[in-house]
Amino acid sequence: MLNFFEKKYFPFIFLFLIVFISRLPFLSPGYGIEEDSWAIALAAFHTKLTGIYEPSRLPGHPFQEFIYSALWGNGCYVFNILCAFFSAIGALFFALILKHLQFKQYLLAAIAFAFIPVYFVSSTYTIDFTWTQALILIAFYSLLKNKFIACGIFLGLAIGCRVTSGVMIIPFMIICWQTDFKVNAIRFLKMSIPMGIVAVLLFVPVMQQFGFSFFMYYDQFPYPPFPKVMYKMIIGVFGFIGTISIGFFTIMAIISRKKQEVGEGFHNNLDKKIISASFVIICLYIISYFRLPQKSGYMIPALPFIILLFGYYLNRKNFTYLCVSLCISSFLFSINLTDAFRGSAHSKYAIVFNIAQQELFLDPFSGPIFSDYSKRKQKIAFTEQVIQKVNRLSKKTVVIAGWWYNEIMVTTIGDTINKMVIYEPYINEVQLKNYYDKEYEIYYLPEQNKYNDLMYKMNVTDQFAKSFIE
Repeated sequence: MLNFFEKKYFPFIFLFLIVFISRLPFLSPGYGIEEDSWAIALAAFHTKLTGIYEPSRLPGHPFQEFIYSALWGNGCYVFNILCAFFSAIGALFFALILKHLQFKQYLLAAIAFAFIPVYFVSSTYTIDFTWTQALILIAFYSLLKNKFIACGIFLGLAIGCRVTSGVMIIPFMIICWQTDFKVNAIRFLKMSIPMGIVAVLLFVPVMQQFGFSFFMYYDQFPYPPFPKVMYKMIIGVFGFIGTISIGFFTIMAIISRKKQEVGEGFHNNLDKKIISASFVIICLYIISYFRLPQKSGYMIPALPFIILLFGYYLNRKNFTYLCVSLCISSFLFSINLTDAFRGSAHSKYAIVFNIAQQELFLDPFSGPIFSDYSKRKQKIAFTEQVIQKVNRLSKKTVVIAGWWYNEIMVTTIGDTINKMVIYEPYINEVQLKNYYDKEYEIYYLPEQNKYNDLMYKMNVTDQFAKSFIE
């Protein structure tokens, strides 16, 4: 592969270290803000304990989850540092890709990608996004080097982190397409066969338990309000400053396009197949996001190709401004929840407002990475508060924990558990009545009465349960 001890690779080593070190201060508070992050930790514990693979959530993320199960017991920092490591690997290979494509500002572009808020934040806690992105970019670099088998292997590993990575075979074939049908067929087989073998081997334990039904995706709750969907897809990805910059420089790129001005990013005109493939990738992941618009991180695979296109259409000065603004966006003008239990800290200069029935703040002096960090600490504090209160109960009790369930389960591993209390993620009407008839006290954590009803399309939780936090 690459000999990074050669002098020409020193800039890439510097890039890797800058990205990796920048993550280190934000790794410590727990496994992350998402219930999926704690689900990964909980599944790793169960897999380690039983020796039987347990997916954190279907369709499974076996490549990452197998490794985490082997590392269980070393604490959240070890889990999180692997995400930081893969984020630096992703930035490194994005720079190598741009260098191969003769992109002039390849280091600046790679740093901008690494510090886009959603990528930066996702690289500081336990989730599969940076693992997937790194493997996709390694596969892309292998493709550009005409190493089709290696490309397929790494793409198979990416599928083992997130199944939607399989769609990358389409733009990859666009890039390597030739007029000769035989050449195309051979290249496709060289990529698809290793990809398929690796992916199938990784998912064998999932298929043994769930059959092919594991491949079906589903959403627990109704489709979110449109403002929330757009917020997560744009501001949740690029941050406040980044969103303004993306909008402004998109207009600048369109103007340049109409004037038929080619950007200054590449020494030569970029291969039109690369441009076409980049648009295809962005469209594919936008479509995928709209099908299940729950997380801003779903847009991460499109980010390198968005930057690549801006590098193609913008002149050097405008592209520099864009990259700098994307970096700054992680550190200033955070927008986040004010919620007392799962919100973020903000300064006295923050502006408070409402979107989609949620109170948010805009803080010019606190960026997304700081908001995420404070939110993680606040959620850990609330979880410990719940556990302490539960431990004092002396009656038969059920607590509907909802999205707090995984965090509570992980936090209580190895502790003495109050046997009078049962934690439930969500429970349907029949279960509610059953607990009620058995004279259990039924409580719900903040907002989980609403989401318990949404989960089972009912309106009865408040009839049987009451708030656990007064």
